[in-house]
Amino acid sequence: MVEHMLKASLERGRIITIIYSGESGISERNIKVLEIQDHKIKAYCYLRKQIRYFKFENILSAAYYNLRRSAV
Repeated sequence: MVEHMLKASLERGRIITIIYSGESGISERNIKVLEIQDHKIKAYCYLRKQIRYFKFENILSAAYYNLRRSAV
């Protein structure tokens, strides 16, 4: 499922929300995938407002970005 969402973001230019386990703990990020490499994802991170790399194995879940949920 995660792989499908990442490919959909890349192919359709859609923003997705991921739950990511990084060095500083677990966080929720809204990203737009720019490139899928072997074991990492190059994406624009809307939280950090810059291009970031995410390790594929650290992405715990992914879903289409829900504008309504975020606006509340």
